[in-house]
Amino acid sequence: MEYTCKDGTKVIVNGDEVQYGESAVRKNVIGANFIHGTFRGGYLSTFNGCFSDELINVESGLGDIVSAKIGDISVAYEMLKSKIGTIDSSNIFELAQIVLETVDDFFGGFDNIDERMNYYYPDDFVESENNKISDLKGTGAAMCVERAAVSQNLLKSLGINSFMKISGITKNNNKEVHSYNLLEYDGRFYIFDSSMPSLINGQANPLIAEIDRETFDLLSAPISGIGISTTVSHYNPYRDIDVTITYDSGRDKSIEVNSLGEEKGKHL
Repeated sequence: MEYTCKDGTKVIVNGDEVQYGESAVRKNVIGANFIHGTFRGGYLSTFNGCFSDELINVESGLGDIVSAKIGDISVAYEMLKSKIGTIDSSNIFELAQIVLETVDDFFGGFDNIDERMNYYYPDDFVESENNKISDLKGTGAAMCVERAAVSQNLLKSLGINSFMKISGITKNNNKEVHSYNLLEYDGRFYIFDSSMPSLINGQANPLIAEIDRETFDLLSAPISGIGISTTVSHYNPYRDIDVTITYDSGRDKSIEVNSLGEEKGKHL
């Protein structure tokens, strides 16, 4: 896809390959390149394909950064396949629900997230070439990057046009780097966050918020100079608190949207 920077430079992005103007094509790691108003080079913030050998940036809350590939998630595909016949596949909320359930089942929840970085080698180790997100299967240690990456491949397997996005967010005024997905389905557009589910009728449900086409295009742009701060509020059952999240925080342009309810097209 082709994008235009504020200075007029044309940028062409194909998967994890990027070309700025007349410069040579190079591969970039998928990672946050705009964090709370600060630009950080060397990354593409979104990925529109199905992960295979691409490098994904995994960042801890303490600033540790490693790179990993998706690895073997064939079990997750089988899990998802077993659920698809139980839902209305025309309902984006129900599709997001089975993706959330599959990701939870694949990684085993959140009970061991303090050990997450122990499953990766630092980038200055030769062994880091074998870092794989799939190695966290069943560990309870996966966080947003791992969950969004697996969600990306599951969503693509369902025929949904999706992007994995890594950017700065503010969550109840706390700043962090976060990973989530952007969806286009049946002519409508959504943010889907598999790490921060919403509580509806006493049950954990996917946090999914409808956005307009312009917001989708701005959020899904992989280069740092394009974006829009998008705020969603919901109740998080895992943390037992009301949560207000601003995705792609720090942009000059901003918008507020509502999370979706359990019924198709119904907003909370």
